[in-house]
Amino acid sequence: MDDLSRQEKLVQQYIKDDNKESAVKLLFDLIVKYAKRKDFIKAEALREKFYEVDPMALTEIVRSGEIIEEEKSESIDQNYLDIWSGLFDLLGDEEGNAVYYAMKEVTYDAGQEIFKQGERNSNLYFINKGQVKLVYSQGGREILLKTLGSGDIVGEDTFFSDTVCTTSMVALSRTKLNYIEKDVLLKWKDKFPSLESRLREYCLKLSKVHDLLKKKNLDRRNQKRVKVSGKGIIQLLNASGNPLGRAFKGELSDISVGGLSFIIRITKKETASLLLGRRLNIKFVLPVKGGKQKINQDGTVIGVLSYPFDDYSIHIRFDDTLSGRLVGKI
Repeated sequence: MDDLSRQEKLVQQYIKDDNKESAVKLLFDLIVKYAKRKDFIKAEALREKFYEVDPMALTEIVRSGEIIEEEKSESIDQNYLDIWSGLFDLLGDEEGNAVYYAMKEVTYDAGQEIFKQGERNSNLYFINKGQVKLVYSQGGREILLKTLGSGDIVGEDTFFSDTVCTTSMVALSRTKLNYIEKDVLLKWKDKFPSLESRLREYCLKLSKVHDLLKKKNLDRRNQKRVKVSGKGIIQLLNASGNPLGRAFKGELSDISVGGLSFIIRITKKETASLLLGRRLNIKFVLPVKGGKQKINQDGTVIGVLSYPFDDYSIHIRFDDTLSGRLVGKI
């Protein structure tokens, strides 16, 4: 057993003996030692023990937190800081450390696909070295939208909202990336309440996929959309296509031969996210010239976009397209 492990056992003994003063002092010393060793997981775990031993040891609680953040800051690679200086200028020290230590590293070889159009991706990618291309596929064609390299961020459209990828990203050369997984946003919510909005603000300055498509005279939907109104009855389906749970209502928004969107109110973002990729059936009646038309379609949720006041726009791709003649009558 090494010296630090023995000291940890001694802390437990102090706690058992209700010797708060000695436990707090030794805990503080251990946190400092682990922080200087760059073992931040251990240092932060021990810091949590202050709240168990003596939640009023405010001096030690605050100072140990400062020491951990100082050591974290000193450990950040200078080359990394140079690449992402624009981002870190927006963040406080603790927020910058949170972003850096939440990142994971991955390397792709030339020709490897990082994410694919029409599929899910919940990571936000930071390109450190190498080059990638963003491509859009339409009618069997692969169209280059942009080449990206060191200092670029990709994936913000699917990281901050629940939708499938509009484009594919492919490595052009051996590329080193860092990425943040989407679930880290929940972990930041209490400790760093403004971090998500600051990161989003930085990403908003970047080229948007929508704008890139517009420059190429492309649209994410290559089918004409028609505004509609009315109620739809939506039923979730299981893998076999059988009804799952109770049906619910949605407010129709627009329709094309290939799909539609509707608005529903959901109080929890996590619940809305679960709809992405799910299969469902939707029944509704549309006013057409000369009368009304009943529609009964199965489809897949390919986009979930949030709006104020707990409203969500749900985007469906039909299994079988409608007739262009029918949509033209609406």
